[in-house]
Amino acid sequence: MLSSLREATKITPEEIEILCSWNGSQEEENQIENKSGYELLIANRAPYHFASNVNSLANKANGEFLLLINDDIILDPGSIDAGIICLENEPHAGLAGGRLRNPDGDLIHAGIVFDTRFSPYHQLDQLIPADDESVMGKNQIVPAVTGALIIIRRKDFLSLGLNENYKVCGEDVELCLDAKRKLALKVFYCPDMSGIHEYESTRSQSSNQKANTEDLSRIRMIYREFIEKASKEQLQEELFASIRESQAFRRIHSSQLREELVTWQEKYHYLQINRLINEQKISRLQKELSNLRSNSKH
Repeated sequence: MLSSLREATKITPEEIEILCSWNGSQEEENQIENKSGYELLIANRAPYHFASNVNSLANKANGEFLLLINDDIILDPGSIDAGIICLENEPHAGLAGGRLRNPDGDLIHAGIVFDTRFSPYHQLDQLIPADDESVMGKNQIVPAVTGALIIIRRKDFLSLGLNENYKVCGEDVELCLDAKRKLALKVFYCPDMSGIHEYESTRSQSSNQKANTEDLSRIRMIYREFIEKASKEQLQEELFASIRESQAFRRIHSSQLREELVTWQEKYHYLQINRLINEQKISRLQKELSNLRSNSKH
């Protein structure tokens, strides 16, 4: 992650600080190689808890923008600059999230949407390549984005903060909802803010970082409250996000059907050729058998 920062932005080293919340051993800390070209500070040493760790770092930060990023992400060139441009150019942009892929190139994040039970999920997760046309192009307003990669103005983050009552996850989604309902800002998905995410490579090592039903119940309740009080414009934005995902599913399904049709056509063609070959073999064998019978009579 540190090495990828060098190409992810053109901001000068004097304008960037990297603040890290560390919960590893001193021996592991000594093995950190900072190849970013920017100053790295272990600004918080505490047990892992995403919300409280990030809140602590944000209170110590000095920059105009905060980039929340997991240590298991490798950013693509220009990604940080793309996120800043999104915040500066998109009307009423409150925060921006990125387009993330797994090491195999499959999409794992392009914004978060909600199902009919008000549960959040990553749209098109591992269903398409990360460079599929469905998730490329211009910035899009989405219901929420993942806390693995978020850029937000520091003043806005400090006015909201992450809810530290979550045990495992959900605070990033609530942050997005708070930006909309408390600050009247919009949440954007920025395709050009991208990178590889070794999905949950850190959390998977901890037994207390599995899915939590209390967290899910909390975020369901908050999203329901948001929908009930949302403005017409906000409801339209939620609807359009779902429509875009539905259109993507339809295009993907149609493409899969076309591929299956081509496959079956090829199989049919192969069977037809084999049928003709076998008919010729049978015809030749019948002639040979007829000749043998004729010769045996003589």
